[in-house]
Amino acid sequence: MSDSERPNPQPPNFEVPDLELEPVPRSLPRKPPIATSTLGANKPTSPAEQLFGVNFDFGDDLEHLEFEHTLQPKVDQPLEPSATRAVASPRVPSFVAEVEAGAPTGRVPDLTKLQIDPRELSILADYGEPPEGAAHTLAYAYRVFVRQRELKHQLAPVAAECERAELDREATLAELARTLRPAIEQIALFRPSLAQLWEIETRAAARGQALTSINAELAAQNAALDAELARVNAELETEQRTETEAQRRHDDCEANTRRIDAKLKRVQIQTRAVTHVAEQKLGPQGGQVPDQEALQLEELQNRARALQPELAQARALFEQEKLALGQAQARMAVLRRAERQISRKRAALDEAYQNELSLRAEGVGKAEIEQRAALADLARAALAAPGTIDVPEAWLRRVRDVDARANSLTLRREMLARAIASYDPARARHGVRLACMAAGLLLVLFAFKLIF
Repeated sequence: MSDSERPNPQPPNFEVPDLELEPVPRSLPRKPPIATSTLGANKPTSPAEQLFGVNFDFGDDLEHLEFEHTLQPKVDQPLEPSATRAVASPRVPSFVAEVEAGAPTGRVPDLTKLQIDPRELSILADYGEPPEGAAHTLAYAYRVFVRQRELKHQLAPVAAECERAELDREATLAELARTLRPAIEQIALFRPSLAQLWEIETRAAARGQALTSINAELAAQNAALDAELARVNAELETEQRTETEAQRRHDDCEANTRRIDAKLKRVQIQTRAVTHVAEQKLGPQGGQVPDQEALQLEELQNRARALQPELAQARALFEQEKLALGQAQARMAVLRRAERQISRKRAALDEAYQNELSLRAEGVGKAEIEQRAALADLARAALAAPGTIDVPEAWLRRVRDVDARANSLTLRREMLARAIASYDPARARHGVRLACMAAGLLLVLFAFKLIF
């Protein structure tokens, strides 16, 4: 049977269910979403996961798919008012009120014990109610993708501001510990904390002394090279003046030699001209030179004999100045090479010390961070033992303020992190599978259309 006689195959009959792509109206889930803390006991391994919390987990068969995994926090980004409004509306348990009511502790609240109303999480997440039927799972997955992206954009500035607030709290507590240290050292209760602090301070002092020693050694060698370079530069300036003077004398002698040589050449030309005139007058038979030409030739010969010693002296002086100029230029070349060698030595010295200086500076920085943390712990211990240390009221107010700000930001960050993780993973995976199946089906239909 020819191709024209083949019956055309009938396209398969199937119906694609209409999917509701509009966002699902905000409603409460039938089952309360699981509010697992992303900042509590199970700490993520990477900074991105620590900041953004849990992403979509689509199981083993779709493990490689994520809705959002490239968003990185901008630490320097200021806290946007929109983000503040978005996370300020839910009502969460307030450790800030406890801090304001009692004495400040300077400690981060235990987020593993934080209980957040599932209703508040569902309102903040706004994923909508997980659908029962398969027809709406695609819309649910899309809604989760959109809302997670919005929530993570809100979380980034909050997390950055929270980090700055924690650093501010640590710095304030360390400053308080330095202020109270003379009184703390008199109390035996704080001896363990003081022993740890003394050990860290000893290590920091040793690292700082080693860094200072390396810097002093490098500075001494650089100073020696600078002194040598200054000497070379001074000699260069002197030789440059000498070379300039030698060049001037060389040019003058060269001009004088050329001038005298030009005079002698003009006398020789005139002599040849007078001789030619005399030869024309005498004719082929020759004879004695006429008196007029003889007088001219004698005068020209006298002038030539007078110019020859002057020319010889000018040439000798010119050669002498030429030699002096060459010697000055050679000394200048030697000094310039020495200058370049000193510059290369200094660059090599800086490069040789750079790695060690960088490592030692990093060690000093880590020791300072440990020292600040130990001082902050000492201040927390003093605040946790009321009555043992007389803490001024001004310091209590200051610590209470930084505590309230840091704890408030921590709770806002935790609220957003839990909201991001409060979706229904099974429904989201099912929606993604439906999207993949629909895309594959469209590709099959397109290929079928191209073939037949």
